Amino acid sequence: MAGHRLDLRVTQDKLVRDKVVDALRAAILDGALQPGRRLTERELTELTGVSRTSVREALRRLQAEGLVEESPSRGLRVSIPSEDEVDQIYEIRAELEPLAVRLFVERASREEVDALATVAQQVTPGGDDNKDVLDRFDKVLLDGCRNPMLAELLGGLYSRIHALRRISAATPGRMAVTKQEYADLVEAIRNGSAADAADVARRHVAAARVSAKVAMNLLKQEAD
Repeated sequence: MAGHRLDLRVTQDKLVRDKVVDALRAAILDGALQPGRRLTERELTELTGVSRTSVREALRRLQAEGLVEESPSRGLRVSIPSEDEVDQIYEIRAELEPLAVRLFVERASREEVDALATVAQQVTPGGDDNKDVLDRFDKVLLDGCRNPMLAELLGGLYSRIHALRRISAATPGRMAVTKQEYADLVEAIRNGSAADAADVARRHVAAARVSAKVAMNLLKQEAD
């Protein structure tokens, strides 16, 4: 429009806030800030070295993402999913993940299928932490399905249950089951059967849902 001055300057405050969001999000997702951990502006200001205003804005962003929530006592804490939230997340995941697998069968390159198989073999049933392997498996799968919107939706779900997945991965016996589920999935993908692969994905999500419920109860016990 004539006479309208367009101003797209980015302020330093916005850059600082975004860096704080990234730092806190990473700390939450990798478990440095545990679910149920109380978050105070004073402590986070000291840890990050930025102003309380930047910390406050970052916490608002993370609250909108579902990674931070109001504490039953007062203030904010790292989110602990409720039983209803877990059910809702896994209901959606049970529909979207088989779709991603079906699209992967139809669209992924041979190199991506090989990469998925390689990551699947790296699951260590006796290991303490397989979360990095699970994250890499998700990335190869979501990249190969060639649907960025679907990848964004599933990525958001994975973020909401990050702590449950990490605890489930450390539960005795769970990774042995996951390793076999991944092997079955890769076999179905190599056979070119989108329907069979989607069925394997549904069974995997169903088993993961049971483990997530166990992990959720452990988190609540630790937070109480």
